[in-house]
This record gives sequence, structure tokens and C-alpha cells, in this order.
Amino acid sequence: MTPILSIIIPQYKTPELIRLCIRAVKQFSVLNPEIIVIDNNSGDDSIDYLRQVKNITLIENKRKCNGADAHKLALDLGVKKARGQWILFFHSDSIVLKKGWDEDLIDLSKKYPNMVGATTIYRDINPFAPWYTKLLRYFKERSSFFNYTFDATNKKIMSYCFLIEREFLLKTKYQFYGSHGDVGDSLYQIHIKNKKPFILLGRNMLNRFIWHTSNATSLAAGLMNDEKSKQKFIKKRNQLLSSDIISNLLQNKALDNR
Repeated sequence: MTPILSIIIPQYKTPELIRLCIRAVKQFSVLNPEIIVIDNNSGDDSIDYLRQVKNITLIENKRKCNGADAHKLALDLGVKKARGQWILFFHSDSIVLKKGWDEDLIDLSKKYPNMVGATTIYRDINPFAPWYTKLLRYFKERSSFFNYTFDATNKKIMSYCFLIEREFLLKTKYQFYGSHGDVGDSLYQIHIKNKKPFILLGRNMLNRFIWHTSNATSLAAGLMNDEKSKQKFIKKRNQLLSSDIISNLLQNKALDNR
């Protein structure tokens, strides 16, 4: 049976988080999504874990490339394998925490049949914009912070939970590997902005069903040296692990065989 949704998850040396990510998807999904995990030559406990998990498609990427390039190549490999009507690009530090989260996302496509995808945004691309421009944008976007909008944006597109129609993506012949900038932002700017209906989710709307720790792979790969960012990550990770939901997921090994 062809799945409605294919979830593509690149991962590199995040053994604890990828375990949580997969188990949470299995626990809280209702659409039986196809789960595709691309390991970027981790060589640690995470690959040993992934090899024994049932009902996922594991791609072991042995090609030598680092950081963003490895992530982009992983997405291309995942797209080639994906069979779903919709593709969701996910990060290994994205943990879903709400039952039926996947149905909530797909229901947007039923409500707006012409949409080609949805994701969230963050920070202004132009930090030198006049204060009054920023203030105007703040009031314009305040309502969509908790909901969503179709308005084109000059803000950077995030990719930790990026939904795209598979047929549309294939027609663009877009290749992530070799593209410039963040993967979601580049695809949006070239093929979607002012061309196709695309939903920009308010961050608080997305936060209702997903926890994004952020920067886990960058830290694991040694690409982040900023002490402030490290401390922020540690704080968010500790908050995550203190949750009863997360504790139960970590203990529920039965989900690996489901």
C-alpha cells in the first residue's frame, strides 16, 4: 500500500535523539508513515541501533562529506526512496509529542487542495532593515505566530519539519546536494515563493506537537564552537529528558519492533 506520508530523517552521531525521534513517530503517528533514515557514516552506537529497528528504511551513506553537504546528500538519497504522496524532511532532534500530529499536517492539504507544502520560519534575513519596517512586520505576522499564513516571506525557511508534495518536488528536479544555503530556504526561494501556495506555520503552532532541540548534529560533528549555543543546547536537552513522555519513550524498547 502506498503511504500518504514519507518521513526522511538524516542523522549523524545522535544515538539518544534518533532513538527518541523514531520511537515518537511510531508512538504518535496515525497515518502509518514510511520512515526513511539516512545515516551519514556515523560509526557509533546510533548505526548499531538503526540496523535492528523494524519497519524503517535505513540508508547507510558511506560517501565522505561533512556538515551541510552530508545532510543535503542524505535528503537526495531519501527522496529517491520515498513513496509517499507527501514527503516530510525531519531532523533527528525533532521529537513529536502529540497523537495524530501527522494527520494534523496532512489535513492542511485537504483544507487547501492546491498547497504544495508547509513549514515554519525564523529570523529576518535582513538584520539592517529600518526599525519601523521590523515593527510593521511584527504586527503583520503576530496573528500567524500561533496559526499559519500563505503570505510570501523574506524570513529564512526552516527545514526541521518541512512538508512538500512529492510529485511537485520531483517535477522541479531540485537537487539538495550542491545547492546554496539552508536546504528548505533554497528550495522555497527558487521554486515556491510567489509561485505556489505554501503554508508558513507559526512557530507556536508547530510547537504544539513537536520539540526541536536544535544543533545536535552540529555539536556531534564538532561544527559548533560557540559556548553560548552549546549551553543553550544542553539546557533544552535537559528539559526534554526531564519529561515523563520522553522517559517512557526511552524505556519503551517494544516500539523498535513495531
